[in-house]
Parts: sequence; structure tokens; C-alpha cells
Amino acid sequence: MRRDHLKFLKNWRNDPIRVPLLIRGARQVGKSWLVALFGKEFSSYIEVNFEKDKRVHALFPSHISLEKTLEQLQVYTQKKIIPGETLLFLDEIQECPDAIRYLRYFKEEMPELHVIAAGSLLEFTLEKLGIAVGRVDYLFLYPLSFMEFLTANQRDDLRENIERENIDPATHKVILDYLRNYMWLGGMPAVVDTWLTHKDSSLCQRVQDRIIKTYIDDFQKYAKAHLVEHVGHVFSAIPKQLGKKFKYTSVDPDAKTYPIKQALHLLNKAGITYQCFHTAAQSYPLGAEVDEKKFKVFFFDIGIAHRILGLDLSEWVTHPLEVELFGFSAEQLVAQELIAYSEPSQKGELYYWHNESVTSNAEVDFITIHNKTIIPVEVKSKVKGGMKSLNVFLGKHPKSPYGIKISEGMFGKQDCLREMPLYAVKNI
Repeated sequence: MRRDHLKFLKNWRNDPIRVPLLIRGARQVGKSWLVALFGKEFSSYIEVNFEKDKRVHALFPSHISLEKTLEQLQVYTQKKIIPGETLLFLDEIQECPDAIRYLRYFKEEMPELHVIAAGSLLEFTLEKLGIAVGRVDYLFLYPLSFMEFLTANQRDDLRENIERENIDPATHKVILDYLRNYMWLGGMPAVVDTWLTHKDSSLCQRVQDRIIKTYIDDFQKYAKAHLVEHVGHVFSAIPKQLGKKFKYTSVDPDAKTYPIKQALHLLNKAGITYQCFHTAAQSYPLGAEVDEKKFKVFFFDIGIAHRILGLDLSEWVTHPLEVELFGFSAEQLVAQELIAYSEPSQKGELYYWHNESVTSNAEVDFITIHNKTIIPVEVKSKVKGGMKSLNVFLGKHPKSPYGIKISEGMFGKQDCLREMPLYAVKNI
């Protein structure tokens, strides 16, 4: 299935000041598949998988000699490495920490060679090493966005209509049907592929269960020993707190706050969870006015979040889109979509606004930026719903010209309010 970030890779290939690229993202979001597809555009493609082939670790010793390593790689893979024509892919690089240190030297000693590295839960390894990777660019990859989901379903025509905001009522219902499927499937490539191939919800559910089990196994492998249990607890507890102000005590009332905080930190770095911080939202950039003690936490994939909560996919499929069945669903969807469409070379960030006072208690679900203008975004599970919090925000933020309401409704405008369907988050 086609991924939108293939365009990013093509631009990276032709960048005159290109450096090695490190693809970061949660496990099984499609990093290896994307690079393999991109590799077809080169006359020579060499893939080294440090997880599958332990013998190749010996080619990347702690004493770095790039020339010798490349010579040995050519012999080992029986493929010639030609700078400018070869794409060298170092997959699951977290399994060989010494190889991570090699990345910076490719730019210094062989800048013409195209080098991409990727890893599952790579940040866990970086956390243990306590080192920063220099002279490297990043591409952050996430599960399929809803737009990519439409492409996978061969409905680019619907994508185009959404981007043009040219939607009639009949088409609106068709897109909501696809959105309903996306909300229980999520965007994990293996789950989406299973659905497209078999149209069997029980098979999709089994794939989701395997992914969850894989993540739990990874915690045992990559997290520091004293954090393994806490990382697992946080991973399982996050879906129960989606859309709410996060409380450490809700994860494990008997545990101390510090290890829970560390566990959440690792999950954030690994791209499994996204923190949404409270911001005063008075000026750009939003991160300059963050209150780090106030935040919400969202999951990396709505389908996996639903599965952890025990959603029966067969029941979801037979019902119309009723996101109020799971109150967090609409907000989780929007959070995931905002992250998916963020700048690919930087980790996506989320913000919200909350006014707590004796006379007024208002909360706006998300705060975003459009052309350096601060825009409040309110998410409603149904078409109807008051906009009190949005109005309070606009009253306190005269530099924000309008607010956005996202719901099951269609596109629309009235006064200082723009209405957008749940499926059109990319348009923001």
C-alpha cells in the first residue's frame, strides 16, 4: 500500500546537503516496507537486518573503520556498493548499538552514499546508551492516516473531494462508512492489509492481538529492568485515560510517581503515546507557554487502543458510526490525525487549552497553528453540541480570528466558526 512519505524520501534522495536518514516510529508502522519500496528506485539496494542476522553485527565493531566495514559488507551481501547508485538500509539498528555510531561518519567520509537506518523502539536503546546521534536527519513514521487508508482502499477520488471540501450529502455518508472502518481497524499496515484481503473482522482482531503481544515482549527486551513492569502498566492504562487530564495514580495507585513518569517518558519517545500539553496559547510557538504538569495522553493507534479496551470488532462493524459508545474515540482520532499530518522531519506535538477558575471552567480539545495564527479546535462526537469553551477561548484570545468545530457533520462556516467533518483533519 502506498505511503505519503514516499515523497519525502524522494526529496531526501536529491537533497544537495543530504545526510543519513534515521526513520523513527513505533513497531510495525511500515518503516521497512516503505524503505524497500523506495529501494526499487535505485540500481542497487542492500538491506542489513540486525535483528534477523546476528552475524552481521561483527561488521560494525566499536572501533570504527567505515572503509573496511563497507568492503566487508560487499563481500557478505555479494552486492557492490556504488555511491550515488546504491541505497544502504540498516534495519532494526537498535539491535547493534555500535552501528548507530557509524551513521555520523557516512556524511563525513562517504557523503554520496544514500544511507537509511530504522529500528523498532529505537529510543529505548538510545535511552540506555545515553548518546545523541549526530549528523543525521529524521523521518517520523506513524500508522496509516485516514487519507492513506482511503488510498489503500483505492478511493483517491474521495481524498481529492475532501481536500477540495467538495462533498455532497451522499458522498459524506460514503466517507463516514470508511471512517467507521478506520476507527476500529486503526492504521497499522498489517491490520489494514488483512482487512483489504479478507474482509474478516475476527482475523483483523487476531492481528491486533499479535501486535499488542509484540509490544509487551519488546518492553521486556528494551526497557531497563526496574521499569519493565511500569512500562507495561502504563501501556495498558493509557486507553482508559484518553481525552482526560492524565493522572499517574490512575495507572497504579500503589506505585510511586517517579517510575510511572519514567515509563511514560519512554513510551512517548518510542512513539507509542503522545502527550498533549496545556498551553496558554497567547503567542507562537505554542510550546513556549506550556504547563508541563497539565497534559493528556493519546495512543499511537486508535484500533490498538480500542482492542486494549476489549472492543469486539464484529459488534462495531454491525453498528453505525456511534463514537459516543467510546467517548474518547473522536478525540483520539483527531489527535492521531494531527500527528500524522505534522512535519515529517520533526516529532509531532499536541496542545490543548484549559481555563480553570471559579467563574469559568472551559477546555478546548486541541490548539493548532495555521500560518502562525493560533486556532482552537473543538471535537464533538455528534453534529450537535455547544461551543461554550470555544467561545470562551476566542474571547480571551483576540489574535485568534476563528475556531474549528470537528464533528460528524459536513463542511460549513458561520461567523467565527468553521465546521469540518471528522474525516477532514488533514485540511487543518
